[in-house]
Amino acid sequence: MYKKSNHNLNKVTQNIISPADYIQRGFTLIELVVVIVILGILASTALPKFINLGREARVAAIQSLAGSVRSSMHLVEGQVMIKGMGSAGQQPNITWIQLADGTNVRVWSGYPDRWCDGIGVLQQGFIVPTAGCYLSNAAIENNGLTFYGFGNSTIPTGDAGWRIESASTPNQCAVQYRYNGSGTPVVTAHTSGC
Repeated sequence: MYKKSNHNLNKVTQNIISPADYIQRGFTLIELVVVIVILGILASTALPKFINLGREARVAAIQSLAGSVRSSMHLVEGQVMIKGMGSAGQQPNITWIQLADGTNVRVWSGYPDRWCDGIGVLQQGFIVPTAGCYLSNAAIENNGLTFYGFGNSTIPTGDAGWRIESASTPNQCAVQYRYNGSGTPVVTAHTSGC
């Protein structure tokens, strides 16, 4: 009888798993739920920052463009002061100057005119349409920005300027070039709609 009892005891001890033999084979449901909750909390705090990066990039682009337009305006003003008004145009007070890189710029009373062949052509990579653009407020795309000549309905007060079409309110994500042929042009960066 002793042997039979010992045999049953061996069967019982073989079914018991010792701590050394216990190996975890995966995560419990509670552990997975905790990880998902933590990731959700992190995402809810980080996501608004990433969403806002697009707006910040558009604001930076508009502010940078406004600075570039001001610099271009003063470059033309300086050249006119040094070299004179340039070649006479067909309209009153309109002249043409040629920059060192060969770019022809329409000048109105000493400053870039408010058309694409005036202030517009001064921005890097801008190409004036072959048909010209005097008295045209048609949209001309350049490097992710769209230029509109004077008299448009897309830049604040209808002035010449650029805007970012992908912005939430494009006419308030724009650089406005206000000039009426007298005084000094005014460059304004509108960023509330970026």
